[in-house]
Amino acid sequence: MEVHHHSATPATDIHRGKKKWTHYFWEFLMLFLAVFCGFLAEYQLEHKIEKDRTKEFAAMLIDDLSSDTAAINRHVKFREKIYLNADSLMHLLKYGSLISDQDKAVKYFSVINDRRLLEAKRGTIEQLKHSGTLRYFRNRKLASELISYYNVLDIIDHWIQYLFDYESATLGPFSHEHYDKRYNDTVFRSQKKLSAFVKMGEEDQILLYNMTETFAHLNKVLAIYVLNEAFEKAGTLIGMIKKEYHLE
Repeated sequence: MEVHHHSATPATDIHRGKKKWTHYFWEFLMLFLAVFCGFLAEYQLEHKIEKDRTKEFAAMLIDDLSSDTAAINRHVKFREKIYLNADSLMHLLKYGSLISDQDKAVKYFSVINDRRLLEAKRGTIEQLKHSGTLRYFRNRKLASELISYYNVLDIIDHWIQYLFDYESATLGPFSHEHYDKRYNDTVFRSQKKLSAFVKMGEEDQILLYNMTETFAHLNKVLAIYVLNEAFEKAGTLIGMIKKEYHLE
């Protein structure tokens, strides 16, 4: 009977293939460190990208706000012109005559019927809102001031639209009924000796005065309070953003 001899016992094979627990520990530790370092590197990269992007948005906001302050100043002057001419027309209706002072009356009336929107820039804030990157501005006070400022701009837009609607419902129809637009043609006016305002009885003059007074008041409030609030908020925001992101 042939006997086969083995060079090693099964116990010996198991012993040779067995690894110490420290070997597995170090493998795990190296793998963990590799993953953790990769995570840290990715986090740092994302943080840098976010920081750079925030500073870029901050600079864009400053450009928008600087442009807004100029636009607000122009609009304040426009509104001042409206209510000052409205006051002059009211004074003429009280102490003068639409007939003997009709050149002045036409000037005042044409000015108060002028229309203009506030040319504010909202491109950057809209981009921040829609892209979700408004969260990059971690200073809560700054973020709150930003939202407050653009809410005031929305209020101004609604206010101006209300003025448009008021003019369309009052001064517009009054003009169609009582103002002869042929008077604007100086040659035709001199030939025909036209009167600018027609069918103007006492009741019509009272109506024009009342409508003009309301219109003047609305424009004064917009110019003196609402627009100035927006101007001050824009200036405050520019200072806060420059300080927060070290921009000059």
